[in-house]
Amino acid sequence: MSDDHLQRFAKKVVELQERQQQRVDEQLMVEVAKDLGMSEAELLKVRDESRAAKERARALRSAGNLDEAIEQLETAWAFNPLDVEVAFLLADGLFTRAQKGGDVRQEEWQRALDLCRRVIEVAPAHGEAPALLNAIRNNDPSKKSTGVPVGLIAAAIVVVGVVVLGLLAWLL
Repeated sequence: MSDDHLQRFAKKVVELQERQQQRVDEQLMVEVAKDLGMSEAELLKVRDESRAAKERARALRSAGNLDEAIEQLETAWAFNPLDVEVAFLLADGLFTRAQKGGDVRQEEWQRALDLCRRVIEVAPAHGEAPALLNAIRNNDPSKKSTGVPVGLIAAAIVVVGVVVLGLLAWLL
């Protein structure tokens, strides 16, 4: 099987996901493979590639290589968007990277949210997805306050307290 077949298959599946005209399911993946002239053996090879990329991603994440892990998960997702664990791991990785360094990446946060919702939709009993979904929702960058910093509020309270105490001392 040529790498060209793998790449064309992944590209087509990603395009279908991005258009979201159709929910990618097993039947659609088989149809895409047939349209590309792929055999069942080649479709199985695609699944093997996805599994291998998922395992590489786990190892990279454990070693602290988040960006490389996400790249591998993107590959695994392109080859098999039906793998719920890949979707969960990708959502978790994107959310973690979106939060990294205090510079929230809105598009990564949104994609993490979408993937996590998909995991819960497909596998409601997934053990970790509800907690991740709550974390993503609770850290919604569009709902973050850009108000006055807490330190400034505390300083204002101290100043007001000193003024009030000074007035009380002057009056008594």
